[in-house]
Amino acid sequence: MPPEPSAVPVPGTGAHVIVDGGRTDVVRTSSGHFLRLVSPPPGLLDALGGASGGAGEAAEYAAALRARMSAREEEDAQRRWPGPRREVALVGGGPLVDAVADALTDWGASVTRHTDGAALLAAVDGTAGDDRENGGAAGPPSEGAWPWGLVVAYADSPGERVGWDRLDALPSQGVAWLRAYREGENSFVDPICLSGDDPGAEQVYRRRLAASLVPRELDAWRRAAAAAAPPSPAAHTLLTSRLLTLALAWAQDSDTLEGYRSTLWKLVPATGTVSEHPILAYDPPSAIDRGARQRV
Repeated sequence: MPPEPSAVPVPGTGAHVIVDGGRTDVVRTSSGHFLRLVSPPPGLLDALGGASGGAGEAAEYAAALRARMSAREEEDAQRRWPGPRREVALVGGGPLVDAVADALTDWGASVTRHTDGAALLAAVDGTAGDDRENGGAAGPPSEGAWPWGLVVAYADSPGERVGWDRLDALPSQGVAWLRAYREGENSFVDPICLSGDDPGAEQVYRRRLAASLVPRELDAWRRAAAAAAPPSPAAHTLLTSRLLTLALAWAQDSDTLEGYRSTLWKLVPATGTVSEHPILAYDPPSAIDRGARQRV
């Protein structure tokens, strides 16, 4: 009976040399591809395992194999999260934001944390914090001042979303804008904004009010609601997954981005329902000319 196949790890990588029927002529890469080894020398497995018997030609072959697999994994990491898009800002706090930060960092993003929208603005423009303290609304910094390509915000309660409308200018300045929030137990992920023509936080909420059968009650509840209990493990996982899916699509400039730009994602844990709803941007209404009556 032939021996059972085995997999010998290539040190320092996620690759494995496959030993099947005594032959060692295939390597499986960390991304799941199988590559044929060209003339592997005797003693390759000893060299991979660090045994003293793996010397000479086998040691050189093992070193070359490690270098080749490491290079492939670096190429894979660059495709997973390209270098030019690695600067990401996170707005908000709590376990869910911690989990998103850890996941983004693990996959190659360079993450900075900010407690809220005002803190994000203040990190770019020092006058933003002064404006806020003086009772003014801190506006977005000038174009080109943003060090991040993507800003991701999360709020556990409606009150934590105060000021997000000021960040709706991000896409017009070349920064992608992604938002997630909870209202009571229910979770939402807004469409990702890539340009000034995409629906921002304020427009999404206005669209939701327009579609609601009880818009006045919805608005009153949103203004009065406090943070709910922490999300369940299932809700936490689903919401985190949705955020990472959109962030990864942005990083890779995926074809799926077009659909995400007009899709509101909603999770209702009470019924275990996940749904998607189309959200389109609209032209802002004209400003009211309050002096028109006096001029008539």
